[in-house]
Parts: sequence; C-alpha cells; structure tokens
Amino acid sequence: MAKNQALLKAAVMYLIYFAYTYYASSIINAFAPINEYFVRLVLDILFLAIIFVTYLPNLRKDKEILKEKYSPKKILKIVGFGVLAFILLNVVMGIITDILFPGFSADQNTQAIQDLASLSMVYTVFKTIVFGVIAEELLFRESLNDAITNNGLFILATSVIYTAMNFIFASNNTGIYMIAELAIYFIPALLFSYIYVKNDRNIILIMLIKFVYNLIPLTILLLGI
Repeated sequence: MAKNQALLKAAVMYLIYFAYTYYASSIINAFAPINEYFVRLVLDILFLAIIFVTYLPNLRKDKEILKEKYSPKKILKIVGFGVLAFILLNVVMGIITDILFPGFSADQNTQAIQDLASLSMVYTVFKTIVFGVIAEELLFRESLNDAITNNGLFILATSVIYTAMNFIFASNNTGIYMIAELAIYFIPALLFSYIYVKNDRNIILIMLIKFVYNLIPLTILLLGI
C-alpha cells in the first residue's frame, strides 16, 4: 500500500509538472501584456511550493539523517566528489561528441543556462539554483524513492524519466544528433541517481551537489568570464 501511495503521489506531481510546462505558452499568451518570464517564474514558484510541501516530511527526515550520520567533513567530501565527477564526465562526453558529432555541445546544462540568460537573467538565476536544485530533484528522484525500492531499477527508471521529460520539452535535434542528446541527458542522470542510492537516498546531498555544479557556470556567466 505504501508503494502504491508513493507512486500515486509521484504520478500526480508528474502530471502537474507536465501540464503546466506543456501549456505554458498558452498560459503566457493569456497574460500577453505581462512579461513572459515573469509568468514562467510565477508558474515555477507555484509548482515549487506544491512539491516542496508534498515532500517536506522527506526533507525533514533526510535532514535528521545528515545530522546523525554525516559530519560536515563527510558532506563536503561527498559534494566535492560529486561535482568533480560531473565535471570530468562533461569533459569525457565533450571529447567523445567532438569526435563523433562535430559541432554538437555535450554540456547541455551550461548551454541551457547561457541561452536562458540571454533572455532573462533573473529567471535564469531562479531556474538554475532554486527550481533546478529543489523542484527537479524532488520530482525526478525523491518522488520515486518510496515507490521503487530496488536500487538498480530505481537508477534506470529515474534516469529514463528525466531524459524523456527533458527531451520532450527541450530538444530541437533530429536524426543522429537526437541520439547524442538522449545520451547527454541519460548518462549524467545515471550518475546523479547512483550517487543518490549510494548515500542513503538522501536528496539533500544530491541538491547540494547540483547546487554547486550549477553555480559554477552561472557564476562564470554573471562575472562575464
């Protein structure tokens, strides 16, 4: 029963996320006189509030586990390792894509931040270090934590879902470049989920890793380096 309830709750969260993201353009058009990115910001804040309240007990539980089992030094070590692992992964994927798919960027995360920043810096900051860290991690990983207890299945399922959702809403590629983009979303998602299950499925640790990882290109962008 607990698994079924968790799965139902996750399905509702995915449905809300899919619905407001899919119909965002229609909603924006309905409020045409208002700045597009202000409307997007309001929609994201509403979803963030809903999913945060929904999984607040999980966050409190993970916070207590951090206090009991993880010293500040251990947390820093895990976060540092995670960030370094993703940087190295990007380097490796960049080399491979340069060889196999010339002109195709392997660092979709940085590219997305740069593209969004050219349209709205305020929304970029929010989307990168608030929504992308809290709402997305609660949705793509924590929501399925109690529903899928097998670690291998969990890593695969969450990675496939994350890849599919990003591909649906963010991809403009076709043909062989579409395959490359799927891999670029899927492989980092595998690593995030692997780190998650190897650290007591503590979503706060994953949030910290993603926060620092996203903060690096955002800081470089803000400083104009």
